[in-house]
Amino acid sequence: MQRCMVKRALLAGIAGGIVLDVYLWLTTVLPAHQSMTALWQFIASTVFGNVAFTSPSFAAAGLAIHFIVSIGWAAGYVYFANTQPATNQRWIVAGLAYGVVVYVLMQLILLGSGHFTPPATPNAFVIVLVGHTVFFGLPVAYVVRSLTPQAAA
Repeated sequence: MQRCMVKRALLAGIAGGIVLDVYLWLTTVLPAHQSMTALWQFIASTVFGNVAFTSPSFAAAGLAIHFIVSIGWAAGYVYFANTQPATNQRWIVAGLAYGVVVYVLMQLILLGSGHFTPPATPNAFVIVLVGHTVFFGLPVAYVVRSLTPQAAA
């Protein structure tokens, strides 16, 4: 049972992390003519401080942190889905709601660490909220649901 939960968390977190990064690349990074390296350096800066902006090599650390955090959030969803079976039956609603929870808690973590910056425009807010709900919460919920053995009806 525990091994299955770990597998679901790993696969769901990796899937959610990839889908979110592709979405952010298309909607935020590419239009600003930036690179994902800068985004991953920002992620690394939440752990290493501003020194992460001095070298592109910190992007690898940021990418690793991104996936560790994604897997951690997915593990929380797996736990919730195991304790609340209706979660997998209504995985779309659960995934969207979980994405909102992840977004709000991540903003609080950034606020506490001194790395919070409010979205510059209402459009920027919508982009990150949609990213966390549709492009993180839904893939996590879908993978968890797909990998969870269904009870016989």
